[in-house]
Amino acid sequence: MHNPFPHLYEPIKIGALTLKNRIVASPSSQGDVENDGTLGKYNIAYYGRKAKGGAALVTVGDGIVHPTGRNHPKQMLLYTDAALPSLLRCAEEIHKYGALASYQLSHGGIVCDPAYTGGRMPLGPSPVPVTIGFQTNHPVEIMAEEMTKKQMEEIAEAYAEAAARVKKAGFDMAMVHAAHGWLIGQFFSPWTNRRTDEYGGSIENRTRFAIMVLEKIRQAVGPRFPIDFRINGRDGMDGGGLEIEESVQICRILEPYVDSFHVSSCFHMIPSHQDIMQSTIFDPHGHLLHLAAAVKRVVKVPVATVGGFNELRMMEDAVAEGKADIIALGRQYLADPDIAKKGWQGRADEVRPCQRCAACQSGRFSLGAARCAVNPEIGREYEIQFIPPAEAKRRVFVAGGGPGGMEAAIVAARRGHEVTLFEKSGILGGALNFAQRVPFKQDLYRLVGAMSAELRRLPIKVCMNTALTPEIAATGRPDVIISAVGADAIRPSFPGMERGNVFMADELDRGAPVGERVVVIGGGLVGVETALHLAWQGKKAIIVEMLPKIASDANFRYARTYLWKIEEKGVEVHTGTKCRGITGAGVEVTDADGNDRLIPADTIIISVGMRPREGESERLRFCAPQFLPIGNCVRPGMVKDAIRAGYDAAMFMD
Repeated sequence: MHNPFPHLYEPIKIGALTLKNRIVASPSSQGDVENDGTLGKYNIAYYGRKAKGGAALVTVGDGIVHPTGRNHPKQMLLYTDAALPSLLRCAEEIHKYGALASYQLSHGGIVCDPAYTGGRMPLGPSPVPVTIGFQTNHPVEIMAEEMTKKQMEEIAEAYAEAAARVKKAGFDMAMVHAAHGWLIGQFFSPWTNRRTDEYGGSIENRTRFAIMVLEKIRQAVGPRFPIDFRINGRDGMDGGGLEIEESVQICRILEPYVDSFHVSSCFHMIPSHQDIMQSTIFDPHGHLLHLAAAVKRVVKVPVATVGGFNELRMMEDAVAEGKADIIALGRQYLADPDIAKKGWQGRADEVRPCQRCAACQSGRFSLGAARCAVNPEIGREYEIQFIPPAEAKRRVFVAGGGPGGMEAAIVAARRGHEVTLFEKSGILGGALNFAQRVPFKQDLYRLVGAMSAELRRLPIKVCMNTALTPEIAATGRPDVIISAVGADAIRPSFPGMERGNVFMADELDRGAPVGERVVVIGGGLVGVETALHLAWQGKKAIIVEMLPKIASDANFRYARTYLWKIEEKGVEVHTGTKCRGITGAGVEVTDADGNDRLIPADTIIISVGMRPREGESERLRFCAPQFLPIGNCVRPGMVKDAIRAGYDAAMFMD
């Protein structure tokens, strides 16, 4: 069998272990850990699904080694034997699919919350002020206490006991978490370590605590149990933090004590750093690869890289060029847990790319459970495995080839139904095709390509340039019609809408002429993305929004990123401002203070929402025994909503 990614699928050894390929699932955790700090059936199924998809190694995240180490309530607690039963079940679930299992050992250090540590103040290398509660809406600043040597030894011993516990439960490896501003990394960083004793100052001194931890772990687990070490390539500070030159020296010092390095970056307790740790749509893929490459040049043990990888060819090139030995995937394993399997089977074109839209992180922090915009099974891995096969083969007609309709057709075909998809235009993807021309939305356009490839592989009849009508349905006699006909942009009745310099947002994709000064009326997500796209082209973009804030329809992590980018690109924003009309000079508005004024503009773009194509959908209601309207033709929403609705309709139809 020809393998287009020979380096990516070459086995590699970490200590005594052999990984079957170079694709691993980086440490991650769901927010729905049991209240007693153990893994529940939903968590275990979540990790097992990554193994089932072909990952060589699955690392379970956020295991706290000591009672002083907690910084939020939904963390796995590794410091008592109460953890053992769920650890055993998790290791078994990962192993049954042929993957190796690792557990990340963590202590929050200075960011630990007294609410979860019995009321004691957080411990760290130095007494520095820090903001805690970063995952809540109520962050507060407190002062950490400086650890004594006795406390260091106690916590180092706790790391060792936790490592022995995960080994006892059947895990193959342990990852020591020293990146992202966790305790051991706090000792490395000059920003958090201001000690003047033998644990501060020089690089050798700042590594002493790490060596203490690693030596105790090795004593507890023996020579053949690999230790993976996660470290910042740089801390990401403007000044005073760890830089790559020092990180490389630390890795040289620690190499005799570990079996592999996993190189990341930044401090999780600094909000802006979260957009580096979990890169955004505005960042290049593989943006941390250079840090791993610098470490790899000076050590002999394997080095893993992480940072927005979502495409197999780029991953293959990183390994082939010697920049990293292993590619660790975080959010991409939510978007498509079958990525490794698809690459091996020659189906790389079907890999659904992570959109870096932060739906998963926002869901985890605000709702306690992660969900994914492009994979509706995330968070439901446990129950989905018990859904029985379809009882009978149905003839399913799907109206509309946008993301919801495509997902419905794909899932229905997988379940063995006879599926025909009708798309009235000449292209699949619906409204997502605008992304082809927006630099920071290319992954969304790649999603259309991946879903189209899935459609081609499955036995689905696709009728392009054909709208599903009652007449076609009467001839075809479907058992089920899934209506995903979408929505139309709302065209408001502002005075002056008929002017030649006024366009709907979707008309930009069709080459509408745009002047140098552009007012976008509507500050929802589409309007914000439109304004940013114009600013990227060098236009002066201005947003007029009647609500108190823009991007109110986006998840909080995504919205925050957009607000930062809007400021960076110099987009002018007027909230609480209503459009009264459009003239040759610009847009007449009433601002938040009740004043009427003119905002000069060469071009006006309208983006005030969508109206469901309810009438077009309802024509099909009585054309089959079962009628299932989904997506924007029911209620305009995000890509996540359309794909989830398409999946559910096809999976759970009568």
